[in-house]
Amino acid sequence: MAIDILHRPRGRVRRGLCGVLVLSLAGCAAFEGPQPSDAVHTLCYTRLETSADQVRTLAQEACNGAAPAYLAQEMDLSACPILVPERLYFRCGG
Repeated sequence: MAIDILHRPRGRVRRGLCGVLVLSLAGCAAFEGPQPSDAVHTLCYTRLETSADQVRTLAQEACNGAAPAYLAQEMDLSACPILVPERLYFRCGG
């Protein structure tokens, strides 16, 4: 009986961690990442959950409606979380 009591909390913790992981995977979306400079903006996103149209819309919103000009794209785990590893660089105003 004492062994069973010791294992129960561990099982609850595992289930809780699994639940948090599932919720975090379900909520993956693009967001404005750390900005390298005043002129260059970045978005962190995942190709699995974010369409090209969504990325364009978010970049345009970050530019306050101005047309974003694509500069580069890379996988950057130091600036973006592991669930949204793609980093898009763009400049506002074409």
